[in-house]
Amino acid sequence: MKRNSIINILLLIIVVALVSCQGETMNAGASALENEDQIRVKADTFSVISALEKSSAISFSPDSFLLGECDTHYGTIKADLLTQMVCPVGFEYPDSITVAGRKVATNPTVDSMYLYLYYENWYGDGMAPLGITVHEMDRATLDYDTRYPNDTCLSTFCSLDDTTRIAEQMRIVYAQQPTDSIYMSDDYYMPCVRVKLSDAFAKRFFAIKDFSSQEAFNQLFKGLYISTSFGGSTVLYVKEISMAVFYHFSYPRAESADSVVNDLKMFYVNSEVRQINRYIYPDRDAVLEELNQSDMDYVISPANIYTRLSVDVDSVFNRITQQLGDSDDYRVYMNRANLTVDVLYEESSSERPRDQWDLPAAQMLLIREDKMDRFFTKNELPSDTVAVLSSLSTNVDSLSNVSYYYSFDLSGLFTHLLRTQQQQGQLHFMLVPVSVQTASSSSTILSVRPLQTISATHIRSAEDTDYPMDIEMLYSGFNNPR
Repeated sequence: MKRNSIINILLLIIVVALVSCQGETMNAGASALENEDQIRVKADTFSVISALEKSSAISFSPDSFLLGECDTHYGTIKADLLTQMVCPVGFEYPDSITVAGRKVATNPTVDSMYLYLYYENWYGDGMAPLGITVHEMDRATLDYDTRYPNDTCLSTFCSLDDTTRIAEQMRIVYAQQPTDSIYMSDDYYMPCVRVKLSDAFAKRFFAIKDFSSQEAFNQLFKGLYISTSFGGSTVLYVKEISMAVFYHFSYPRAESADSVVNDLKMFYVNSEVRQINRYIYPDRDAVLEELNQSDMDYVISPANIYTRLSVDVDSVFNRITQQLGDSDDYRVYMNRANLTVDVLYEESSSERPRDQWDLPAAQMLLIREDKMDRFFTKNELPSDTVAVLSSLSTNVDSLSNVSYYYSFDLSGLFTHLLRTQQQQGQLHFMLVPVSVQTASSSSTILSVRPLQTISATHIRSAEDTDYPMDIEMLYSGFNNPR
């Protein structure tokens, strides 16, 4: 999709500014320019090569989870998760209380334990049954400082022996018809899956008395493995996980029966502990081979099927040198370097319903491939030298036709490469769908993570014969003083 009109407008503004410098009110500036060769402005386009790429598993800390199994247009996905629980540092069960000035034993006793999975939405058939099972991790616990990839080996942490299964029985749920309690707030609610844990596990967990630190707690309780063992039509988007211990204690009263107090203690999953959301795609290679036969490109989440964009940076810099002269003579400025990625998407209608997976990502990150793992592992934020963020945008033409696209400004990246004289040859970027967290009171970006919901963005190939993908560049050169 060409947008040369924008470049023409910018060129016109520059020309007008230069001409105005010759006016009476700008004589001082005009006298400073000894000849017309002191400034040169050029507009150019540079081609891009695109190709589908199966990316390696990305290491990151998830803020929500997929759970379940489903066949989709782009293969089968099966998702499960491993998680630790936050230690309530300093907590103690009430072993005694003071009655009439003396301490009496309360003998706290566990009654039951439940696991709660709050989900925001689901993918697939909301009326299909889904069976959820829970195991206790028995081999190792997660290391907080490690960012685990989403294809982490399960056997490292859980043996899956019968003794590790702690759900009283497989929990059968229907995503569209939640029957458990609902988490309420002022303006929304979340359906919840409630799983009763076995009495044997409840007694063993209740016997844990060391809440002195997260490390000590992890040694006594390594964490949970939550998976599905029934159903292949639904994937839940799990947002929150917690575990409740229901217990009671009693104490004697002088002139009546003993008083019984029922209480509970909640244990939570949050950013203070480590989690792994594992994704399994048994037929991803076959799907990728089929997609490669298409005349378009794809960005599919969370299958890690991305589109790689390649630019010959040496060719770009050689062209700039030809247009402006040797870099020793000119100080080059990248005024604009815009890459537009066209999204092939049509709104659904009653005649043309759309699969949920075919919704394009709301946020897309264009990131240098050689920096991608570091970016997500270290929770970096977008910068114009490594990664550029774009929101899905729309354009309406004179016939009211709506088109969708992402727009990336690469001027900062090319300026950086030019200033540092980095001759890159082929520079490779990856288009990665992401979720972006911003501060509630501003647009300040707090975190950028790979998108964990199921989506597929169809984009026009860079080699499209009618609308090839180009980088539209506007650059200028100023004489360096001798």
